[in-house]
Amino acid sequence: MKSEVLAPVGNSEMLIAAVRTGADAVYFGANKFNARRNADNLTSEQLKYAIEYAHINNVKCYLTLNTVIKDSEIADALNLVGEVLDYGIDAIIVQDIGLARLIHENFPKASLHASTQMSVHSPAALDILKNMGFSRVVPARELTKGELLSLCQKAKELDLEVEAFVHGALCMCLSGQCYFSAFLGGRSANRGLCAGTCRLPFSSKGGTGYDLSLKDLSLVSYLKELNEMGVTSFKIEGRMKNPEYVAAAVTTICQMVDFGRVEPEIMMLLEQVFSRNGFTDGYYTKKFGKNMFGIRSEQDKQLTNEALAKTHSLYRNERQKIPLNLTLFVRSGEPMSLTAEADGVTATVTGDVPQTAINLATVPEKAQSTLSKLGGTCYLANTINVHLDDGLMIPVSSLNQIRKTAISELNALRLGKNKINFNKPTIEEVTKFEKRKINGFFVRFASLEQFENCIDILPMLKGFSLSAEILINAFNSQPSPRLTDALINSYAELPRGSTSDEYITNILKGLKQYKISKAVCHTISAVKLASEQNFEIMGGFGLNLFNTHALKTAENLNIFEAVISPELSINEIAMLGDTKKIKLFSMCYGRQPLMLTRNCPVKNGVGCKGKNNGYCLITDRKKQSFPVICQNGFSEILNCKITDISDSVSYLAVDYGYLYLTLEAPNEAANIIKEFLNSKGHSGADYTRGLFKSGVL
Repeated sequence: MKSEVLAPVGNSEMLIAAVRTGADAVYFGANKFNARRNADNLTSEQLKYAIEYAHINNVKCYLTLNTVIKDSEIADALNLVGEVLDYGIDAIIVQDIGLARLIHENFPKASLHASTQMSVHSPAALDILKNMGFSRVVPARELTKGELLSLCQKAKELDLEVEAFVHGALCMCLSGQCYFSAFLGGRSANRGLCAGTCRLPFSSKGGTGYDLSLKDLSLVSYLKELNEMGVTSFKIEGRMKNPEYVAAAVTTICQMVDFGRVEPEIMMLLEQVFSRNGFTDGYYTKKFGKNMFGIRSEQDKQLTNEALAKTHSLYRNERQKIPLNLTLFVRSGEPMSLTAEADGVTATVTGDVPQTAINLATVPEKAQSTLSKLGGTCYLANTINVHLDDGLMIPVSSLNQIRKTAISELNALRLGKNKINFNKPTIEEVTKFEKRKINGFFVRFASLEQFENCIDILPMLKGFSLSAEILINAFNSQPSPRLTDALINSYAELPRGSTSDEYITNILKGLKQYKISKAVCHTISAVKLASEQNFEIMGGFGLNLFNTHALKTAENLNIFEAVISPELSINEIAMLGDTKKIKLFSMCYGRQPLMLTRNCPVKNGVGCKGKNNGYCLITDRKKQSFPVICQNGFSEILNCKITDISDSVSYLAVDYGYLYLTLEAPNEAANIIKEFLNSKGHSGADYTRGLFKSGVL
């Protein structure tokens, strides 16, 4: 089966470029609730026009509703869904699990696509997504060929489609796991306002000075292979780019899909239109490292007038591709009748009464020639049959008018052919209740040394976690009975970055042998795997639980403790409604992980040779240093400052505070915990209140 070519649309001209160059589908956002809010995006009127224009050209339309949503925005988001469904949208691309559930409940016939912002790294997530009503998944761009193949095989079993990015920009961070822009400037990538922080100067030891900037992805050479693997849709990134980029990218992908090759001139044009020192296939081919990094140089920005003219020529005219059958009946003394048929839809219209010929009568060939003039439409003349009585004269203007009327009627019928009527959404009420109060603290330990040094104060905590790998290694090293007893009561933090379900499952089975039965899960895959092994689940911050409806959805997944999004302000946290069973945790202390990357930034320099005390550093243009910690094939970039709201904990409307230890020395870790337990403020030069006062836009 041929894979769909899916093009990005940030404005009306990009839509025209995508359709005219052969895209099978387009995706675009409204002026809110989408991951590219800085794009021009489309107004309500433009959305209606875009969907109609695309559908007349047999091009599908997907709306990006792929951000986390505040409680106060849920009604607007659902009303937007209802609006675009009335216009005939083909699918909604969603990140927020609460919004996804509400869409599925209110509009059960609507097609849902799981955004790459949902951080789907492995097949285990697919069962949950299928049960939530999704019909398609957009996996992480960081998957290798083998990992993507495994995901496609699982998707086929579940009758899920797979949409994979094949060209366009690569974020340094896995989508849905980036908090860099939010914590440095209050503009959240999870809310569609990423400031592009990773494109700014960041230096690792021996690096180029732009050690968070990757080249653009291009998998053009692998499209046949991807199709055979089961990739349903070839997605092009680029809603923030321009029509020339869309035209060049769509033409390139279409040529490879249709002919198995790309004209050298078109491939050169694609690079001229936009690149960052060329392209990369590093993730897919498992060739990480320096070759994947690149920036947009001055030379890259120089799009010549000649290249511009060539690109414009790709989408100058409408793409006539839909076969049209026309049948004209002309009888003396009767109005002309023209029947137009395309896509199994038939429209019949009447026109002027023909005149008796005084000099030359109209012949069928002349009528056929006039009716065949379909320029400016999406139609291509297939058959034109003319049944014309002798001795009649038809003005060319009459033939042009009846053809125009027939096509207009045909378009209207085609647009209404598959229309589904939807009811207005019922907004689920958020029940308020007495404000929550902090009942204690939960500590995440980064090392066994920190944990051992705090054993005496563990009974005073709500709970504590260590990474699953640390726990397995600790038990394998035969710890003392006292330490063993303490470890058994801990939660196992599963890796936020993992592409192997088998690896996670084996870890969980190993933990069960040591009577550990509670897990912190940052991904949907981890939730599924931990649930299968009968673990009690705490949802980690990586799940981006941002509103009451997301928390209720988490309850449906057997998550009864959850760390809410670190991007919520204190006031927004206080507005979260009653979730019946789930206990809420909020970060009170720690170096917030800002990025989760699969290509370590220090590999653009000397690599791990620059490691100091178990971690590396990258430095920004303001000379602020950000620790980089690598584990399990992924790297976490931590904030340069420690979030600490110890003096404001009493205002925090959650059940428990979450202390996230990372680089602290064992003695320091114990002191920090004691200060929180004793309600004492912590002080230091490198502390911040994070987003607790401001939240994010």
